[in-house]
Amino acid sequence: MAKKGSKLYSITKSKCPYCHEGYFFEGSFFKGTPKEECDVCAGKFSKEPGFYQGSYYVVYGLGVAVFVIIWTSISLFFNNLSFNATLTTIVIGLIITAPFTYPLSKIIWANMFFKYGTREEHKKM
Repeated sequence: MAKKGSKLYSITKSKCPYCHEGYFFEGSFFKGTPKEECDVCAGKFSKEPGFYQGSYYVVYGLGVAVFVIIWTSISLFFNNLSFNATLTTIVIGLIITAPFTYPLSKIIWANMFFKYGTREEHKKM
């Protein structure tokens, strides 16, 4: 799939955007709380206070994608469902995927700003 050194590798494996070795989140992925810095390369995961507020744009985009996928699936396979049943299904789908999209948005956001490199380069920063 994605090889070490690509942003997709860091996102799918929840690894440090700098070294792709240390883990990005404290504890579980579902907590969605990034560490302050990487345990392996000591790269900082935040540029400034409130850095991860920008990830709300990413989680919005992920929510829209989930909405479109569910709506398209319902339209293709269950085209005679009522409006209320369709809406209920979409809301339940969004609630079920929320624990995945929220932390995923944070690691996507971090990978938009931090580059992969060697440990020595990031220790100098």
